[in-house]
Amino acid sequence: MQLSPIWTRLLAAAALCACTLGAHAETFPSKPLRILVIVAPGGSADAVGRLVGDKLSARLKQPVVVENRPGAGGNVATQAVLKSGADGYTLLLTANNHTINPSLFANAGYGIDDFTGIAELMEGPSVIAVGADSPYKTFQDLLAAARSNPGKIAYGSAGIGLPSHVAGELLQRAADVKLVHVAYRGSGPSITDAIGGQVPVVISSLVAAMPHIQSGKLRALAVTSAKRWPSLPNVPAAAEAGLPGYEHMTWLGLFTPRGTPDDVVQKLHKEVRAALAQPDLKEKVAVLGGDVPQKSAEEFDAMIRKDHAASTRLVVDSNLKAQ
Repeated sequence: MQLSPIWTRLLAAAALCACTLGAHAETFPSKPLRILVIVAPGGSADAVGRLVGDKLSARLKQPVVVENRPGAGGNVATQAVLKSGADGYTLLLTANNHTINPSLFANAGYGIDDFTGIAELMEGPSVIAVGADSPYKTFQDLLAAARSNPGKIAYGSAGIGLPSHVAGELLQRAADVKLVHVAYRGSGPSITDAIGGQVPVVISSLVAAMPHIQSGKLRALAVTSAKRWPSLPNVPAAAEAGLPGYEHMTWLGLFTPRGTPDDVVQKLHKEVRAALAQPDLKEKVAVLGGDVPQKSAEEFDAMIRKDHAASTRLVVDSNLKAQ
């Protein structure tokens, strides 16, 4: 049977399209990549971004440039990546902010379905801590005082909607206590005030608090992981110190705009996971107070969607609003 000219052209176009789609991963990357980080230089997100960027550059044989784009709780970097195009050349390094911002902000500039996850890079707990001179010697001391003085004990966090704040909100629900939230502009100022006694309790990322815990300026009462964390083996998890079932983890992940060719996403996922598996990178992440997970793409996507649903409920139930 002889095909008409129009069918011949359609079949040729379809074949060309299939070849083009299959060629993406073979030719990718043909130019430098960028990783936009949602925070300023310094801290775990920036450090992990540069560690992964160096490893990825060596594996892909292309420069990987890490750019810091702080602002609006991560929305500045997220919007910039979304506008860059879905080709895999501009990636987003973000954290828990990614799943809470669409409901926390009146207009975050993106939705959770606008991005495809490449890989989770790091996860770790927050730490609940007090100054060295605090009367709270244990986590149970703090809970007892909070129950006896509802709405009178304050805790500092790195900012509204950030993991330390979310951990604090979940802590109040789990313990059935009422604390006063004091939002700072970053972990540093909140820790400084806790050390100085201006705020009685601080909930912070472990990486930011660890040097002060090691120096004795902060006393760690509990970590927010489900069990004790390797870098603080003598500090109980909140779950074992009076709050069974309580857990909140901070995560860092790499994303690309949805619509990036599947084979490019798969190649990035494969290469990032290979980079994360290298022992020297794992050791450096452990020094930062974190752990390198090895989730599949499907497991990472499931985690993001679960986190997004939980964050949305928290924003609605607690009437949280970005300031």
